[in-house]
Amino acid sequence: MKIHFQQQLNEELLRSEKKRTIIVIFIFLFMLGYRLMQGFFFEMDKETQIIQSVPGVCLFPLAVISFEFLTLFAINRQIRTKGNKLSLVRQYLNTAFEISLPSFIIITVARQFPTYDILKSPALLIYFIFIILSTMRLNFMLSFFCGMLSGASHFILCYFIYDHFDGNDAARTATIIVSSIAAGLVANQIRRGINNSLKETEKRNKVENLFGQQISMEVAEKILENNGQIESKRMTVAILFVDIRNFTNFAASRSPEEIVQYQNTFFGIVSNAVANHGGIVNQFLGDGCMVTFGAPVSLDNPSLNAVKAAIEINQKLQAAVSAGKIVNTIAGIGIHTGSAITGNIGTDTRQQYSVTGKVVIVAARVEQLNKEFNSQILITNDVYKNAALNLTPGTENLGAVCLKGFEEDFIIHRVA
Repeated sequence: MKIHFQQQLNEELLRSEKKRTIIVIFIFLFMLGYRLMQGFFFEMDKETQIIQSVPGVCLFPLAVISFEFLTLFAINRQIRTKGNKLSLVRQYLNTAFEISLPSFIIITVARQFPTYDILKSPALLIYFIFIILSTMRLNFMLSFFCGMLSGASHFILCYFIYDHFDGNDAARTATIIVSSIAAGLVANQIRRGINNSLKETEKRNKVENLFGQQISMEVAEKILENNGQIESKRMTVAILFVDIRNFTNFAASRSPEEIVQYQNTFFGIVSNAVANHGGIVNQFLGDGCMVTFGAPVSLDNPSLNAVKAAIEINQKLQAAVSAGKIVNTIAGIGIHTGSAITGNIGTDTRQQYSVTGKVVIVAARVEQLNKEFNSQILITNDVYKNAALNLTPGTENLGAVCLKGFEEDFIIHRVA
């Protein structure tokens, strides 16, 4: 889980770095376009014209754009090759270059034109652009590093070029550094949000694994709504038991590998049919399984869902036998509906979802009657009353039957 979580985080960081690079490119393309428009449509003062004549000033946006395009190319290649680990050293070097290049241009202009106070020009806002965009790297130290480099550049400009570092200069330097701290805190907050989202995904995976791969998405959603906790409560459920006929004789003449392969095929058919109708497989019993409809997620008509699943299991099993995907197999299915206590039982380290009640025992007894009646699907009268309109005309009332362990008789219907 931790490895998968880290991979997801690395992918998100790589996508974020790509977006940051694209934004930088568009910002400097805008700056370059603005300078061109200013030259064509507006008359610049002599001082501005002289400054723009300094080698490198006009090429500065192009240099940044070219560098960011190379970075974007490298990121895209990394995404294509599934190399989702973003190098931290590379990010620090990238930040150093992005801050050093404008600093070099600003200091060059200041040295050549000492009468022009570049501290009052919009040029210093470039530092804040990079500081703001550093939040997309989701790393506090990278934002702080960006601010420290920017603050150091401003200090060098004031102290070594203009030979002063008064209160206003100190305030500007402090503002740059504090801005980077604020950006870093924002980056950390965004990263925590992404971490929480990824943890929710991990929680979803854990919930699905709690019931096995047979769980339906509806069941998973319900468990997530309850933060993974399933309290014991009384619910109306339909219990379905499936049993493979003559499994003992089959297993006696097969190798363990053949038996496992057979079970995987059989239970795959059962599990898919159950999931299609909102049920969950509670227990695999070697030669059969117990299935619940109506818990932990309640259903409008769990009896009908169970009958539909039983019919689908029978049909798909016959189709698999005809297609040669599985050896000739006959399965017996019994279904009963009633109240049960449902919920997790066990300890803090080991829990199992359990359905307990008379309904479970009756369903198991009904399934065993398939041997007596030479049938595939048997249901009690309680199930029949809830699903009668969806049953085929061929459904047969077998009358009242005495089940082992019960004094009262149960009316049984044969569906197939």
